[in-house]
This record gives sequence, C-alpha cells and structure tokens, in this order.
Amino acid sequence: MSKSAAVCVRDVVKSYRDKRILDGLSMTVERGTIYGLLGASGCGKTTLLSCIVGRKSYHSGEIWVLGGTPGEKGSGVPGPRVGYMPQDIALVGEFTVKDAVFYFGRILNMEDKLILERFKKLSVLLELPPEDRYLKNCSGGQQRRVSFAAAMVHMPELLILDEPTVGVDPVLRDRIWNYLVEIVQTEKTAVIITTHYIEEAKQADKIGLMRGGKLLAEESPARLLQLFQVESLEEAFLILSRNQEEGRINSALEGANRSNGTTLESASSTTSVANSDVVTYGSKDELTKEKKKTKIKKDKTSIEPHRIRALLDKNWKQFYRNITGIVFLITFPLLQTLCFLNGVGGDVKGLKLGIVNDETMTTRCPDFNVNGTTQIHDFSDCYFSNMSCRFLEYLEHPMIHKVKFDGLDEATQAIKHGEILGVLYMAKNFTKSYENRVEKGKDAENYMANFGEIKAYLDMSNRQTGATLKYKLYELFYDFQEAVFRECGWPERLGNLPLRQNFIYGNEDESYTVYMIPGTLVTMLFFMGSMMTSQIIITDRKEGVWDRSIVAGVTSLEITLTHFILQALIMVVQSAEVLVMVFWCYQYSFVGNFGVITFLTYLSGICGMAYGFWVSVICEDHSQANISVSGGFLPMMLLCGLIWPTEAMPLGLRIFAKCLPFTLAIESLRNVIKKGWPVWDPQVLHGMGVLVIWIFMLGLISVWLMKLKR
Repeated sequence: MSKSAAVCVRDVVKSYRDKRILDGLSMTVERGTIYGLLGASGCGKTTLLSCIVGRKSYHSGEIWVLGGTPGEKGSGVPGPRVGYMPQDIALVGEFTVKDAVFYFGRILNMEDKLILERFKKLSVLLELPPEDRYLKNCSGGQQRRVSFAAAMVHMPELLILDEPTVGVDPVLRDRIWNYLVEIVQTEKTAVIITTHYIEEAKQADKIGLMRGGKLLAEESPARLLQLFQVESLEEAFLILSRNQEEGRINSALEGANRSNGTTLESASSTTSVANSDVVTYGSKDELTKEKKKTKIKKDKTSIEPHRIRALLDKNWKQFYRNITGIVFLITFPLLQTLCFLNGVGGDVKGLKLGIVNDETMTTRCPDFNVNGTTQIHDFSDCYFSNMSCRFLEYLEHPMIHKVKFDGLDEATQAIKHGEILGVLYMAKNFTKSYENRVEKGKDAENYMANFGEIKAYLDMSNRQTGATLKYKLYELFYDFQEAVFRECGWPERLGNLPLRQNFIYGNEDESYTVYMIPGTLVTMLFFMGSMMTSQIIITDRKEGVWDRSIVAGVTSLEITLTHFILQALIMVVQSAEVLVMVFWCYQYSFVGNFGVITFLTYLSGICGMAYGFWVSVICEDHSQANISVSGGFLPMMLLCGLIWPTEAMPLGLRIFAKCLPFTLAIESLRNVIKKGWPVWDPQVLHGMGVLVIWIFMLGLISVWLMKLKR
C-alpha cells in the first residue's frame, strides 16, 4: 500500500435486494489531490461515499481510509481527520448559520476562538447568509453552502463532498473549485468531490467516470481528452457509456491509446477501466489479492465531554426554538388531566327513568304530604298510606329525570327505542300489599309479595349507566324503607340488607375518579414520554444529522444519552404539572408519602421515554412510529388493570399483564396513595423494579440497534 494514498477501494460490491449498486468497483485517491467522481444521478456515487465514511456496509471487497478500514483503530473514519458533506443538507433547521458551523467544530473538539476564525473566513469565501438566520429560513442553495462550511471548518486531511455545487451560482462555483485547488496544494488535503456536472471537474487531478455501479475510467481530465481526441469530458463519457452497453470498453480504450501512439499496457499504469467481465487496475497499490466478506466496524461505546456538550446544546436549541412543540408539551398534559378529572368518574345526571304508578296515576303527587303515611295503632301495629308517592319523593335526585307513562307496555316500548333507560312499575294496590308484606313477612301470600314490590325494567346494554342506576335505586329504596321503619318504631336495620359493611381503606362514597387516579397518572406520563421520544432518532436520521454526526466521531451512546437527559428534564415539568393539578388544584387526598408518589409517576414517564427511544430506532418514518407507539400502548393499557381488574383475566394472561411496564406500577401507586405504604414495602418495590428493568432493557436495546443501523 502506497503511503501517499488517502483512500483505496478494492473490488467493492454493494447490493439492494437483487440490484447491484456497486459492481466490483475499485478506485484510488492520492493525498494532496482532487478526485472528481462523475456520473449521472443514481449511478452509485452517494452509496460509494457512504461506504467510504463507514455509514453503509458492503457485501464484498475492501476499503482503506487514512490508515485502515472505516471504524477500525488507525482509520480516519469516524473522527476529525475526515470532513464529510452528504448529498442531503444534514443540518438542524432550528440552528442559525453560525450554530451549524459551531456544532461540528465543537464535536471535533475545536476551541470556540478557532471556530470563529474559520467561520469568518468561510463566510466570505462561500457568501454565507447572515450568521443569525435560521437554516429553515434559508434557501436550498444557502443551506448547501452552510453544509459545505461545516464540512471544512476543521481543515481535515480528507474532504468528502457529495455534489456540493448543486444550485450554486456559477461564479461562486468557480471560487469553490479554486479554494479546493488551493488547500490541496498548501495543506496536502485529499478531496473527493462528486458531481453530475461533468465539465466542472476539469480542475480535478483525477476523475473517475462512473456508470451503473462501475468505474468506466480513472484518469486525469487532460489524459482522457487526449485518449479519445475530444474537446469535452462529456463526449469522452458518452463514448465510454456507449461502449459499456456494447461490452467494448477495453477495446475502445486500446484503440484510443494506439491512435495516440500509446499501448494499452503502457497506459495501464495510470488508467483504470472496467467492463462487465474484466476489471483492470491502473494503480499498483492493492490491498489483497482475494475478495472477502466485509463488515463495517460499529462505533465504540465511548463518551467525550466536548461531544456531550455539543449534542446537549444542539438538542436544547432544537427544543426551545420550536415554539409549537413547547406549547404542545406543556399544555397537552394539563389538557389530558383536565379532561380526565372533569370527564371521568363523576356521577351521571339526568338519566330518564319511566314511571308507571297505577296507584295514583301520577309521578309527582303534587298535594302529597309525607306526614300521615305511617300511623301507629295499639303501640305495635303500623298502617301505611300513599307509599308510592312517598317513594317517588326519594327519586327527586340529580341522577334521575322521571318521565310519566300511562301503561307498562308503552314504557317498555320507550326503552326499546332508546327514549328512556328504564321504568319503575308500582301496582294499583302497592301500599296495602307492601304493608302486608312487611307486617306478615314469611306468612305473606304470594300475591301480596308480588304487588308489594316495585318492579324495575332496565336497559343494561350500556352496563355502566345501567348498573349505576340500578345501585342508586337500591340505595334510595333502602333510605326510604329505613325511614318508614323508624317512624313505625321498628329497628331501622331491618329495612336494609342483613350485611353491614365497614371500610378499612376508602369509603363507599368515593367517586370512581379516585380509583382511576393512579392508573391515569402512570399511563398518561408513560404515553407522554413515549410520544416525546418516538420521533427523535427518526428526525435526526431523516435529516441526515445522525449519520453526519457519527462520521464526525459521535457515538450512539452519546446520542441516546444526550437526548435522554433533555427529555428527562422535560418530563420533570410534565410530572409536576399533572401532580399539582390532581392533588393541589382539585384537592384529591393522598395518605402516602408525596415523594414516593412523585418518584413512581416520574419513573413511569422515564419508562415511556425508553419505550419511545426503542420505537424511534426500529421505525423508518414518523407514521410508522406513531402506529407503533399507539399499537403498543393500547394493549398495555387494556391489560394493566386501569379499565378492568387483572383478577378477571385468565391466569396466563394475568401473569403476562403483570410483566408489562406499568401494571404493577399502578398497583404500587394506588397502595401508596390510598394505603400509605412506604417505599420499602415489597409490593411497592415490585412496581418500581419492573419499571427500572424495562428502562434499562429498552435503553440497552436502543443503543445496540443504533450501532447496527446502516
């Protein structure tokens, strides 16, 4: 291997599915030269450069860059020895022009003073936009010039530029080429520049003409014009392209050499040609004689303070300059909490209940007076009157809206048509039958027991409202009956069920909202965390910032860690918003330690962030990520016990549910809030432990997958 070579590519093959993008390609780039890689769009130029900088693997062949295989110790890739400008802009839209250049300078461990000097020089050279202009507000051509400046800020040994002059003014394009010639001569920099504008590459020391994944020729521009006796490189490229299609590249070059008094053998020391069957290497610098399977080395798991600072600065600017995102992240948890506290768990109101009262034929009994409905005789007997009206008075409740019907058939039809939720029927002799039923008890005749009942016909198709109405009717009837028994001088408890309930935790008047609070806090913060982070890696990868940063030396662990730090701080704000809203603004009580409550809810959000990171790594676009977050979250929410108790599940499913991220966490949080269990209680620790295990497992998998992504 010649020490003067900056890049050597030997027999590289790269395929996508059944199509060969690089077909046995070989090239050599000497130090202190400009190598123009020319070819039409889609010929494989960008793929070749991605292989050279270590961002794409290749199926066979070898690549050598500044001392070794990309990714291995001794190679210039990744790291500061290489400057890389990809075909895409690959910059953060929320950066200013100055921010973009400083970001890459800081990643490469340059001092701010030196970065500023280089920035000023490049600003003049490239006619950059004002330094405080945001890149998202720059034109495409301006963005490309900023991208060019970011690649050259550290004066690398090897500069790789993928179509840097697209959309650039011809005068500025000429100035860029002159600058490249200057740094090659003065700094001995090696430059690889791709373009499909063939004629602009005449200032290159060597050009490689590429078509269909093959290098048709590798020679200086002047030599190619001489060999083919043409006036433009386009004509030479056209001749080579036609002969490639006819399988006559070698014979065409042999004829060109002979017509110029040169043999193919004597020209082969400087010229490389290729056809579909034969590859002839002009350079004698070879890596190995045989082809072999090649796998790109992955980036090392290392952390450098200067890169961490640069990445944190980038992430923070991406966040706080996105006003829409900030408003969403701050207001969405509050909106969710408000919707839950005001929309879930409250008592239903205004349920339409039909009344068929054959005893009085009315629903309100306007002249009714409760006094006199019970009369005691002979100190033991108690006589009832107008009991149907007395009971109807108990139905004056916000939950119930009474609707009068003349007959039971009419009311039943109204239930079937959805006009009412149920109907109560009281027979014509209800009061007398009810009195006999109570007085005679087990000795009462069947007809007395039947007519002494209040018959309820309910629509239970909506189980929640139907069951709520049913239990409210039970409660109101027990209140009615206890009052009657009290007035008659009988024991009140005889008017209720022979079951006396006592509560150690909570009480029977607690709303369903109180039960839902632990599950809602955990699932809401988990979802917010996963939603925040599920887009991050995808955005960086789509914009090209991820690949470009890794080529500059950033590791996958550093990318994950810095994103995680910022999102964890945002999660602090979101957790505080939700907890303050629930326990301070709405005054819901809690028994346990508030620090434990805070830690459990925050840990749930961190677990959601880890899940979101994993989603953003495995998904290719934002739509896929949204589907994955929703598709994973909804089954977990259904199985976590928030909607229905896990005790109702089959044993196998119950075990599976308890292994999910937030099932045990919800139980732990409920025990802390309602029972005051301490943090060291085994069941509380189980909930925390499951969350921690999921966080570390998803985090490690995410880092590992990021290192595998190519």
